Amino acid sequence: MPSTLKAITQYFGLSIALLLLAGHSHANNNGDLQFHGFFSQAYLLSDGNNFYGDSQRGSTDYMEAAVNATWRVAPALNIAGQVLSRDAGNSANGGLDIDFLFADLKAIETEESGLGFRLGRVRNAYGFYNDTRDVLFTRSTILMPQAVYFEGNGLRELLFATDGAQLYSYWDANENSTSLNFTLGRNEKSISSETIKNLFGAAAASIVHKGEVKSPIYAQLLHSRNGGDSKFAVSVLNVQIDLHSAAGSFGDLSLDATGYVLSAQKNLAMWTFTGEYSLITTDFTSIQGSQSQKIEAAYLQAQYRLRPSVTLTSRYELSYLDRERRSETDSHNVVLGLRWLPAANWVIDTNIYGIRGTSGIPIVDNSRNSRLDERTEMFAIMIGYRF
Repeated sequence: MPSTLKAITQYFGLSIALLLLAGHSHANNNGDLQFHGFFSQAYLLSDGNNFYGDSQRGSTDYMEAAVNATWRVAPALNIAGQVLSRDAGNSANGGLDIDFLFADLKAIETEESGLGFRLGRVRNAYGFYNDTRDVLFTRSTILMPQAVYFEGNGLRELLFATDGAQLYSYWDANENSTSLNFTLGRNEKSISSETIKNLFGAAAASIVHKGEVKSPIYAQLLHSRNGGDSKFAVSVLNVQIDLHSAAGSFGDLSLDATGYVLSAQKNLAMWTFTGEYSLITTDFTSIQGSQSQKIEAAYLQAQYRLRPSVTLTSRYELSYLDRERRSETDSHNVVLGLRWLPAANWVIDTNIYGIRGTSGIPIVDNSRNSRLDERTEMFAIMIGYRF
């Protein structure tokens, strides 16, 4: 089915629900039950490699839509959840998923500090943008920075949310704020065949009958100064993935990933400058032995507010899939963007991407190619609506 027709037929019902709930959300905006949501649709045109569908011929296989709700059960207890549909070429098929769903209990709350717990499928605080990565309004460009958030690698299921418990706390004083998030995931949570394919390739996915995540850990310490003029954060993760093979000769696989992200941002009257640095150590073990490598990445980004409704963005990203072989595994991305908000609920984003290297290129969208092209240029436009 052509991608445009597929998008129309697959998400027509959800689009109607978004429109109906948009009106309903205003009626409940001041009540104990609130509904919100968003919808965004992109068009991608690339040269060199495909990105989210057959983008070398023009692709509309990049769409995000969600409806979320918050229910204030009691003064100290809230329940929040979101249903998401995301189409991202061959790395996400557009099915409906429970994106997050948790109970939030505020154990301590004063004018200057608070302590609480969340239980369920909770969002992971990782870098500046991970926990709101699907909302076009809250990220700086159409695609997240590849260098830190692995946008094109199809790992959203592992990074965005965790089934488990989360401790959070905050301290406010003199327009300065510090927050702490710590998430411990439950043991042996199954992961989808899509994520296995994105991580290890179609061949491995075809013989793996079960994949599990073992008690993942995410933590972040964030400090904001002068009402948000400056922000600094340290984020860490520890994730272990076990794959159980249906073929005895193939054996089981395991992947351990441990790493951190350092984040900094400065907001001025007309400018915002952001930088993040990531270092992740991976240990891969199979029947053939083990292999360890360090993935190092960083980006620098500048945003200029030409007018309150118009923002210009430029970003440079650098990543090494193996820090010990930098000259062989380096990738360089240059991003230029123009964002226009014609109204408070609408956004139109246009981006140009120049990619040198293959880090972040979706392998599953280029399965027909014997090898990935070292150069990719791409134009992208995305329209988003929120309520």
